[in-house]
Amino acid sequence: MEPTREKNVYLDRGFYQVHVVAELEQLEVDFIVRARPSTGMKARLSAGAETVVDAYRMQRKRQPTASVDVTVFAVPHRTSEDEHIWFVTNLDVESETARAYAAAFRRRWGIETSYRQIGDFLPRTSSPTFSVRLFYFLFAVSLYNLWVLANVLLSGGTIPTKPPLSTRIFRTFVLSTDYD
Repeated sequence: MEPTREKNVYLDRGFYQVHVVAELEQLEVDFIVRARPSTGMKARLSAGAETVVDAYRMQRKRQPTASVDVTVFAVPHRTSEDEHIWFVTNLDVESETARAYAAAFRRRWGIETSYRQIGDFLPRTSSPTFSVRLFYFLFAVSLYNLWVLANVLLSGGTIPTKPPLSTRIFRTFVLSTDYD
């Protein structure tokens, strides 16, 4: 069964906090959060196990205290043979679907990469004026979209896995073109 991406919220390790997960539960949001594996989590991984799916209680013992019951699951890392990637979720996960959920989570990195590449086009400013900062950001998004379009056109109309035109070369081309 392939998970539906548009109905789930995928959050990175920065959101792996009891209060965040408890709030998502209270809002009845379906989520998958990349987890920092604790010793207790790692103990659930038996020798040679491919995947782990188990009930787990996230707890914060310091003030303000909190706890929330979730499902923890781990799948083998794609490149490191002896490592696993850990997640917590409120979804029904089976050993058979754990890899599909991990693959759906991995697809979110396209968004992360896009934001980082938008930064390649973002002019530097120290202006505290919101309208100036907003204009610079929207201009950077427009340049990013032009860069994506240029790469699609250079790839014959398909979305390339590796862009043939780097952001650095594209910026150089845009800046050095005489528009007179």
